[in-house]
Amino acid sequence: MNTSYKIIFAHGDDASRAVVTEMLKVLGHQLQLVTHSGREMIAAVKEQPPELLISGVRLSDMDGIESLVECGKQEPIPSIIVSKETDQDKVERALQDHVMAYLAEPVQTHDLRPAIFLVMQRFSQFQELREENEELREALQLRKWVERAKGLLMKQRDLDEEGAYKQLRRMATDKRTKIGEVAKTLVEADELLSES
Repeated sequence: MNTSYKIIFAHGDDASRAVVTEMLKVLGHQLQLVTHSGREMIAAVKEQPPELLISGVRLSDMDGIESLVECGKQEPIPSIIVSKETDQDKVERALQDHVMAYLAEPVQTHDLRPAIFLVMQRFSQFQELREENEELREALQLRKWVERAKGLLMKQRDLDEEGAYKQLRRMATDKRTKIGEVAKTLVEADELLSES
């Protein structure tokens, strides 16, 4: 559990920023940037995304939650929001967005360490789900190509469904590629010929 992360930390309150910065150093993390500015945080993330973002709700130039959401637009980044009890409504909104965890102020080291551990675990699970969803979407898309290509072969070569599938499989084997790729190429070639 003693993993070190590259962190960007933003907080609008000087005293809170100093305390949490010291805690993060004591816990062995690398601080890529410590700032009071949401815009500075967003710019730093675009230049070099950190492994973790931590932000207060109120920054000197903008809302901390909005800056975290903006930071995660390109690519999701695990995030922790640090808030006072009075910011509860904002925090609930943030958790619905993509902010993974929150800590109530004043932050204590014994709260910060497990919060970082948990947010990194949750983010890892979130990434796995995202990848699984992407793989399923791709598989479904390839399945659609295969179905369309089978239809084409059945029509063009007067084959039944099984015969068309065997033909596709043979083509894929001959070309040493996946059946979905062959199917996609066939359908796209047919569409091109139809247009000309």
